[in-house]
Amino acid sequence: MEFAQIGEMIGLASSAAGATGKAADTIQTIKGLFQSGSEPDTDQAAKLLNALATELTAANMMNVEVSTALKALSQELYKQDEFEKEKGRYELYRTRQNDMVFKLKTDQSNGQPDHFICPVCLNRDKLVSFIVGEGDYKICQTDRSHHFKFDYTPMQF
Repeated sequence: MEFAQIGEMIGLASSAAGATGKAADTIQTIKGLFQSGSEPDTDQAAKLLNALATELTAANMMNVEVSTALKALSQELYKQDEFEKEKGRYELYRTRQNDMVFKLKTDQSNGQPDHFICPVCLNRDKLVSFIVGEGDYKICQTDRSHHFKFDYTPMQF
């Protein structure tokens, strides 16, 4: 999650609160017109009521924007939490040829077979991508340019 996103949401919430406060002030002014004991100025009352309608509409629209931003932020936080839980199922593993990969923790298998995932895809793209192949050389299932050497078998002549 980016801090700019949070800052934007705080700005929206602050604007919405300001618009709501302005509408509340207008309501108090309108009340004052009608509670003064004298006949209220109908032109002034109409202007104030129109201003109130505009302020309430603006506040409502800002509240919708805040609500939408909060929902998006909540979804982003949920996705990040789920990713961190999934990432926590793996541990860094050094192959015999000193390549670094992530290996499924034995106690976190949840019925899955032992496997390895690509560290580049996990850390850069937040993607769990299996490392596949037979023998000493394996590749990332998502990005075939990610190669991993697990062991060294000399060429047979």
